[in-house]
Amino acid sequence: MQPRDSDMVRLIGEARTCGVRESETLKGHFDVLAPGVGFFDMPPAVGTFLTPGSFVGYLTVIRKYFHLMMPEGHHGVVTHLHIENRKQRVEYGQPLFTVSSEAEAGLTTEFKMMEAETGTRDEGIPAGMFGVKSPTDGIFYRRANPQSPSYVEEGAIVTQGTTLALVEVMKCFNPILYPGEPEFPPKARVVKITIEDSAEVKHGLVLFIVEPA
Repeated sequence: MQPRDSDMVRLIGEARTCGVRESETLKGHFDVLAPGVGFFDMPPAVGTFLTPGSFVGYLTVIRKYFHLMMPEGHHGVVTHLHIENRKQRVEYGQPLFTVSSEAEAGLTTEFKMMEAETGTRDEGIPAGMFGVKSPTDGIFYRRANPQSPSYVEEGAIVTQGTTLALVEVMKCFNPILYPGEPEFPPKARVVKITIEDSAEVKHGLVLFIVEPA
């Protein structure tokens, strides 16, 4: 199913990184915090494995939409949602959900096994290039709707926060953003798009191969 224009209104705006703090009650957990005042929507589901730069919801601020992202240096599994209602008003620094970094070990092992079986880890990425991977299972879309141009084409120059594509998970359209530094070049050229539009993808599958621009 292609995203509708009404769905794509959510994708207008820019990326904004959430804050974090150690959980006051759960050892080895941390709370992900709202980076501003607004209306929060589309949190990750309990059990979702998050990495730096993962999409974790939208924040609406005076009719402008922001993609919320996990900050650098933080990863783990969502264990509890503090905001369960859609489009609920939140304050700056309010906890949105709790993540366990200790639960990552088992999942990381499982994902490595899956990647080894499917050949999706770093296979086929030439030396000096980088692979942008799918953060989740879902359906890959290169454009907002059938009438819109693709977000990027091969040869395009991208920087941190550039929208590359979408992955649909249960009718939620999650933007795939170019992560930028420190793991990727600050400015890159799209060398190859490895997946066809509307194809099914798995977590960890390389979607784009880029090189420093």
